[in-house]
Amino acid sequence: MTADLLQMNACMERATGLVPRLFRPPYGVTNPNLARAIARGGFTPVGWNIRSLDTVIKDEKKLLRRTIGRLKPGAIVLFHDTSAVTVSILPTFIKEARALGYECIRLDKLCNLAPYA
Repeated sequence: MTADLLQMNACMERATGLVPRLFRPPYGVTNPNLARAIARGGFTPVGWNIRSLDTVIKDEKKLLRRTIGRLKPGAIVLFHDTSAVTVSILPTFIKEARALGYECIRLDKLCNLAPYA
């Protein structure tokens, strides 16, 4: 697992010139082997506290209500860029969140973490 994580970082460095340090475990789940790989690779695991269910909910209004209704200061919302409904509602989500007084900020700033090596 460590080799896989480091190989991905090498690809990211070639493509972007940056070496990521933040890691979202698949499904938000770690096990002892993955935890060791995360530590060995010098990664910081990051989760979320609002699960949008955008891979299941396909109705735009329902997804928007679910996510906006769960917002609170410091929230980290799990959205998937592969979900067409997420791509569709994201501009409205951002607009409504801002109207409620929230600000969208980068994860590294929110959590005071170094995002790159």
